[in-house]
Amino acid sequence: MGQVINIFFINISIIYLVLSLTLYLMRQLLPIQTGSPYAVRIWFGLAMGLAAVLLTVNSFQVGEARVDLRIIPLALSAAYAGPIGVTVTTGLTLLGRFALDGMTEQFVSSFGTLGLFLVLSLGLSRLVLRRGHLYSAYLVFGTVLVLFRIAGNVPMHAFTTVFLPYFAITFLGGWMCYWVAKQIETHLRMFRLHTQRATIDELTGLPNRYMTLERLNEVEMSGLPWALFVIDVDRFKQLNDTYGHRAGDAALHHIAQTLQANCPPDGFVGRYGGEEFLMVLEDVGDVRSIADDIVTVVRDTPFSFEGTTIPMTVSIGATLAGAEPGTVVFERADAALYQAKMNGRDQAKIG
Repeated sequence: MGQVINIFFINISIIYLVLSLTLYLMRQLLPIQTGSPYAVRIWFGLAMGLAAVLLTVNSFQVGEARVDLRIIPLALSAAYAGPIGVTVTTGLTLLGRFALDGMTEQFVSSFGTLGLFLVLSLGLSRLVLRRGHLYSAYLVFGTVLVLFRIAGNVPMHAFTTVFLPYFAITFLGGWMCYWVAKQIETHLRMFRLHTQRATIDELTGLPNRYMTLERLNEVEMSGLPWALFVIDVDRFKQLNDTYGHRAGDAALHHIAQTLQANCPPDGFVGRYGGEEFLMVLEDVGDVRSIADDIVTVVRDTPFSFEGTTIPMTVSIGATLAGAEPGTVVFERADAALYQAKMNGRDQAKIG
């Protein structure tokens, strides 16, 4: 019995490893559920199929039965990825069994068992159940199928020395795997959320001040020519006072989207603070022409708030970076912006 328990714990470790790596690699796609895109469900099914194949390799024979914990990745695939995921997992599981045993009676029996499990997933997928309840149903049904399949194919004493531990570890290990999967999924989603909040400006969707300066520093350290545009929304306080702060927020979002849509492919835009934005170009072209084009496109892109069209313009201070530090480049661009403001706004000045 000790050897049996040892192999089962190896099985559990394999499931943990594959499941953890899968959720980490798919962290940008979480949560994985039956309504996820087809590609996501297929990839999850492939990962659980890989786990099932590894479990098959690490299984052991009891009479004519091959014993392992393949039902756990099958149940995970069905609960997370639905019929599509479990179909992929089932296919890989059968391929693994065929590669080990060939076309034997046990393979045909496994084919029938997995086919019944797939039919169950098709039926349960039509019901509105919580994922935990679905997983429980798959785990119980799959274990019962295993019990019926091995009945008559193993000696009676094996039920006490092998299959009682098998059922106990299947349910205990199955729920441990599901609990771990939930914890990993929650952790990765919260990490992604906190990372996004730390680097992305929630109002505009652009990189925030911290992220913008980080990327600007990377460009500066590259040693390649680059240009900096400091962009300020004209008469923004007046807009806030006239139409309210909700209109001001909508205007900043509008400006941000306009700048991002018209930023050259080799550059990026970030919100520096308040109504001020930075645009950094890495492959420097005609700085004046690009700056003038941005001023024009902002002026000509209509902004409407609650049925009212509000004119929007920006002033730009632009400069071409030489070998000086980024702080010096920023001061020169900021001085050019001040000139643009003093000369009547809605224009670009090159410093």
